[in-house]
Amino acid sequence: MKLKYLFLSLMAGLALCATAQEANVYASGLKATQMDGNQYEISFILNAPATVVLKVGDKTIDLGECVKGENTKEVTLEGVTGENLGWSLTATGAEGATEPVKIGNQAFTNTRCIAVDNNMESPFFGNIYVCETKSENETGVMRFNAAFEGDGTVYGGNAGFTSSAASPQRVFVAKDALYFADWSDAHANVFKADPSDLTKDFTPIFGGNQAGSGLRTTDDGTQIAGSVVSCWVKGEGENSVLYTFDEDYGNGNVLLQYNIGLAETPWVTAPTAEIFNDPTNLMANGSTNIIPDDTGWWMSQYRYSETAANPALIHVTNEGVVDFNSATAGENGGALVGNSMDGGLAMSTDGTMMAIAANTAIKVFDIVATRGIVALTPKYEFTHGLSNTRVWSLAFDAANNLYAAADQGAGVAYFALPKDNVFTTEAPAAEAITVENPTGVKDINAKTVTKVEYVNLAGQRSSTPFQGVNIVVTSYTDGTTQSTKVVK
Repeated sequence: MKLKYLFLSLMAGLALCATAQEANVYASGLKATQMDGNQYEISFILNAPATVVLKVGDKTIDLGECVKGENTKEVTLEGVTGENLGWSLTATGAEGATEPVKIGNQAFTNTRCIAVDNNMESPFFGNIYVCETKSENETGVMRFNAAFEGDGTVYGGNAGFTSSAASPQRVFVAKDALYFADWSDAHANVFKADPSDLTKDFTPIFGGNQAGSGLRTTDDGTQIAGSVVSCWVKGEGENSVLYTFDEDYGNGNVLLQYNIGLAETPWVTAPTAEIFNDPTNLMANGSTNIIPDDTGWWMSQYRYSETAANPALIHVTNEGVVDFNSATAGENGGALVGNSMDGGLAMSTDGTMMAIAANTAIKVFDIVATRGIVALTPKYEFTHGLSNTRVWSLAFDAANNLYAAADQGAGVAYFALPKDNVFTTEAPAAEAITVENPTGVKDINAKTVTKVEYVNLAGQRSSTPFQGVNIVVTSYTDGTTQSTKVVK
């Protein structure tokens, strides 16, 4: 379906602000260690300097000015009593940017992928993962905290990644694991890694017989998987579902689904489902990123000059119907993206913005969905300044900082997008605080929290807050529940 599109010219966004600017601030790595009675040590990481306020129950404590990087504060929780109390840190940074501004660069030998853990319930919330190919014997993933600090280690997990920058090609952060898409023909697969211990072996997802093209088959010729350009995982544990964009399966360039569960043994059968297998070959390039939304999937590819037959970006419904084509979504039905070197794509954590690589620039759009019809409205356009224009991957963090990765020594550039520079991080449930009754008298009516769920206005449930209005449903050991409304 061809979408009518109203082009909004935003000339103010064409030039990247040159003023020195810190990142949009947020706290990660939240930990609470009980020292004595109601005394706690609160530790956290900031990606930029900020003033920080701790909130436990109804009590707030000003932690004062805190530095970029690791921080530790000792607090006394006077007047606070209870078990498994949730807590949060609100960080307020310097005045936020009024237009996109470059924060810095990180040098890498040869990288094509970057991803950020944006799950607040994860103990690794805020971690940045960058794939790096230094040499034949040193290729894999590097881990950084939210302040982009790391120890320089490249973790390969004995996966046998090659010296090709396509091995691995891209990384995805799931709720309980990291997944690496390997696009190299000689080593095509998807690998799963444990973020709690990256020194452990990475697990290959697919088995079978591998051809020179990368295609894997069973002994009877049934196709399993091929060279995987990008991947996505929904769910966790036994409910994990892997989605891949596969260069070799069937007629090539197909979106596939595998209900892998725990992936304890290699997958050696056909895919669970084919989500998108387009005979017209809209996605012909293969350098594709995939991102799901509520109604389907966004898919990007590299196009020097997009056409309706081969656009830079499409959206397909969950039924595999193309309902957005960027080559006809611009002004007067023209091209919206143009040159999309090299297919880098990212969606903000709240699902309201889409960023795509555009040769020397990055274009950011507002995502508009009206009565089930999706569209993109231009928001910002700015140059990334990397020495190589082949931006393969983009990633947002939780505070709307945007990261761009390009290979051949260009490295990673990162930017702050305009927002109010205030962010509240909820501590994961594993870091809940317990303060005993200071009178020493046990409250016989006390009850313990067993589960906290967040429900948005659409009725979706999650263990972490949604952007906007949430109904917080707290379940207790005595079988009762309590509901409160919060706005994030």
